[in-house]
Amino acid sequence: MPSAPPPKLDPASLAASPLFAGLSTAAVEEAADLGRVRRVPRDHVLFEQGAPADALHLVLAGRLRVARGTDAGERQVLRFVGPGLPAGVLALLGADQHYPATASAAGGDAVVLSWEGAALRRLAERHPALLANAMRALSGRAQEAHERLAEMAAEPVERRLARALLRLVRDAADGAGGAAAAAPTAAPIRLAVSRQELADMAGTTLATASRVLSRWRRAGVLGGAPGRVRVEVREPATLARLAEGGGR
Repeated sequence: MPSAPPPKLDPASLAASPLFAGLSTAAVEEAADLGRVRRVPRDHVLFEQGAPADALHLVLAGRLRVARGTDAGERQVLRFVGPGLPAGVLALLGADQHYPATASAAGGDAVVLSWEGAALRRLAERHPALLANAMRALSGRAQEAHERLAEMAAEPVERRLARALLRLVRDAADGAGGAAAAAPTAAPIRLAVSRQELADMAGTTLATASRVLSRWRRAGVLGGAPGRVRVEVREPATLARLAEGGGR
């Protein structure tokens, strides 16, 4: 059965994305006109690690899993990119750039807005603020990569899992223009992520991740049905203490 066509794009829905920070309404509308809405079926690859970075993408719906293959043949899940967040920002830096990781649709179909070729060049030339926004995104991801390397080398699994969940909470807030961060702390923060995906992000096994997450669920830090794709973060402050090595 053929996949459903991508939904019609509403340019106003793009304004909250950090990719368009500082751009006028007219500039955002132009960007929407220049882009192409695409549906990426579940588990299909949007771009491959090592391929030329020739297209910029903005997630409109669903999620992308960004993972990097190692020399040992293992896969490291670096992050999940949700609605409102960009992927492939190296494409804005010009020729001779290559994607450092592979992006694929996770948990279901994803919908992205893509710019490539002449549309990408025009976007970069007419709106230099996009380049500044892209550099901020790259800087943040580089810092996150350094932090994760340090965690993998020295931190216990519980802290790595807590930090992985907090990164997902932060990314959800960023994609919503900070709205999630401003929500009442009593409201659960719902994340579309499985235990296996969290285990991959934390560099541990599914069995170990499941034991820790189940313990947090019993303690009320997390909600949601055990083993389901969606996780509810009920106590972000407690999770933050766990990420720093403190107890409940």
